[in-house]
Amino acid sequence: MQLTPQQNEQICLAKEAGETRATVEFTSEQKRQWEAEVATEQAGKDENIAHHRKIQAAAREPGLLGDVRRAITFSRRPIGELASELGIGERLLLDFRAADADLPSAILAKLVDILGLRLMHEIPSSAESKSPH
Repeated sequence: MQLTPQQNEQICLAKEAGETRATVEFTSEQKRQWEAEVATEQAGKDENIAHHRKIQAAAREPGLLGDVRRAITFSRRPIGELASELGIGERLLLDFRAADADLPSAILAKLVDILGLRLMHEIPSSAESKSPH
């Protein structure tokens, strides 16, 4: 939102005085713009929550793909940065994280490497194995 010169001046004076906050009054146009942006955000709230829950559920999947999805989250790296390093679009990586898309094996292997993951084969205990003897 574009501030008026008077609002900018109020903020500068507050900074010069060592204040960590400044209160400015919105113009009627700024207030309308702010209310419209809040309404837009509220309209997408349920969709955002559902998407976040889908990502969480995909990360709880057992096996390799669930592990990779969890590693993406735990890496705290921006999705755009990871996608760029992988040479893919951000949307594809976002969809993979939500289990809405698959990654080609070469990209998946590169992602595993970038995230510093190691693949290990789990050997079942003798009680769990059903080897024919």
